[in-house]
Amino acid sequence: MATIWKTAAFVAGLTALESSAMAQETFDCSSKITRNNIVRCAVSYSLVVRGEQETVVALEGRRTAARHVLPSNPVLSLSGAHRGSTGGEPRAFNWSATLSQEIEIAGQRGSRLRTAEAEIGAQEKRVLLSKREAALSAWTAFFEVAAAQEEQRLSERILSASERMSAATRARADKGVGTTIDADIADAATLRIVRSKLAADRSLAIAKAQVSYLVGRDPTATPPIVEGDLRPLDGIPVVAVGMDSRPEVQVAEASRLANLARAEGFRRARVPNPTVSFFAQNDGYNERVLGVGLSLPIPLPSSVGRSYAGEIAEAEALAKNASTLKTQVERGIQLDIATASASYTTHRKAVDAFTEERMQRAENSLRELGQEVEVGRLSMRDAIVSQQGLIELLQAYVAERRALCLASLEMARVLGIAVEGGGR
Repeated sequence: MATIWKTAAFVAGLTALESSAMAQETFDCSSKITRNNIVRCAVSYSLVVRGEQETVVALEGRRTAARHVLPSNPVLSLSGAHRGSTGGEPRAFNWSATLSQEIEIAGQRGSRLRTAEAEIGAQEKRVLLSKREAALSAWTAFFEVAAAQEEQRLSERILSASERMSAATRARADKGVGTTIDADIADAATLRIVRSKLAADRSLAIAKAQVSYLVGRDPTATPPIVEGDLRPLDGIPVVAVGMDSRPEVQVAEASRLANLARAEGFRRARVPNPTVSFFAQNDGYNERVLGVGLSLPIPLPSSVGRSYAGEIAEAEALAKNASTLKTQVERGIQLDIATASASYTTHRKAVDAFTEERMQRAENSLRELGQEVEVGRLSMRDAIVSQQGLIELLQAYVAERRALCLASLEMARVLGIAVEGGGR
């Protein structure tokens, strides 16, 4: 393979992230599904995409929680006591009031915000990935329907030609110029084609049910009208961009950054937070006292006190794991590009070999077989062999076109091309 198809630019239409899951737009997909709306409908009604977006909303709550300035609420302490004696000393009511506030001094708030931002960023990349997968699934189902429709129409034409040849053979047998064995063999060939047509009908029903499922409709109800042809995606290959633009790589990198931010947050949490207090009291026998205080937690070793050593080690290990996963994803993408490129090139050449002129001649010959048998220029058994060869040629043409469409879709997947406009 001389070259590997280049990585494609990511366009924003498919990958635009809504600000919240509740803002997700839906489309009317109840009447007709075309190349122009199949992806919009599938992404709009995808429960996987919706779930990932709702997770973003949940993480927004974590960011809101990280914005608080004070690590804890102020504490007001009140106490009161009655001072008295058994002698002649005066009696007094002693009271005290203390207002204390814990203060962060190691930048813990900023670290919490960075961690929340990193986690939201990682989840946003997962939303992008889920949209892309929904779009790819939609195109796959669309091409399956288009291929099944082609197979069904081809089966109808083949069945019509076979029935004419079977009728001609039976007529020759009735006239005594042919044998009933030939007529039975022709009928058997027709029944084989009937089975092929029924298989095409089944494939079409299953493919339409899949489309109904993807666009949020009941698969058991009447399927929507699907209009489309077996035309592969446009724009393959296109300009190259770096590996960092791939959503799979971005998910792994965002996860790595989130875990590093989490580890940094635990390190800052180990710095003790001082508590400043202000107090006023009525002590002794109505002696008024005002003052301030400062308390500071004493850090202890991890084997004795809370040092976050385990949490830091876990977050750093997860960051290393995300980095390893990123490398694995990049290697996998390179292998997928090479594999998809070979498949796409092969199917492209195969489809090009099936010229329109050849296919038209094959269909004309298939229709004329019955007439050739009827006038005696072709024996029935030779006609059966010829018929089978022509049928296989026509079916192979549909199969190769389907394979090319799916190969173009696979190329779009491995190159990271946004496919919402690939068939327009």
